[in-house]
Amino acid sequence: MSTSLNLGGEAVGLGILAAGLIFLYGVWLGRRDTGWRAAQGVLGAVVLGGVLPFFLIPFAPTLFSSGSRSVTSLFLLTTVNIVGVSFSFLPWLVAGNWLEILRREGLRA
Repeated sequence: MSTSLNLGGEAVGLGILAAGLIFLYGVWLGRRDTGWRAAQGVLGAVVLGGVLPFFLIPFAPTLFSSGSRSVTSLFLLTTVNIVGVSFSFLPWLVAGNWLEILRREGLRA
């Protein structure tokens, strides 16, 4: 459990880094307004990625019950870990999309 919590903290830091880098790229291309919208989108993905795993809390009693060695508990715990890791990459996916948009707009100008 401590590994996923640590990964979550690193994911937030890397998401903020992605937001800063995409904003700097927009400024470098002379598209400060688009870079700012891109940074806001990446930060929104950081927040969304941090909030969505909490919707899995209703499964917590099953995960931490006295019979936690059951196949159902292991399946749910594996699912929670996979979802958590997937959401940690969400800001980079959004940043990559904005990077393509900024690149196309930069070529037109």
